[in-house]
Amino acid sequence: MPVTISLENICGNKTTVLAQHEGKSTRIFVQTTCEKIKKWGNDFNLPKIELMGKDISFELLNRKREMYSICSNCYVPAVAVNAFWIENEKIPKELAKEFKTVDIKFEEIK
Repeated sequence: MPVTISLENICGNKTTVLAQHEGKSTRIFVQTTCEKIKKWGNDFNLPKIELMGKDISFELLNRKREMYSICSNCYVPAVAVNAFWIENEKIPKELAKEFKTVDIKFEEIK
């Protein structure tokens, strides 16, 4: 069963990320209203990795973030990595299903 994560970013753009196993890799599909993210990419084919190995998926997505000048506060690359982790059982699917949402609160800003 593929993993789908949706978010409304701090900038007001809406994005949906889908992760799905395909052979020896994980496919990441991104649908978004953000023009910068559209340039960053909407279809990634990331190799599966060992749980204790170096996370090359994050390095690849981060390099692309720098290449396409995505905003420094953009959550989409992190959401793509989380979808990858859930699909590859670095984050248990049952735990993700239980919590369903992750809230980011700006508790105190002065």
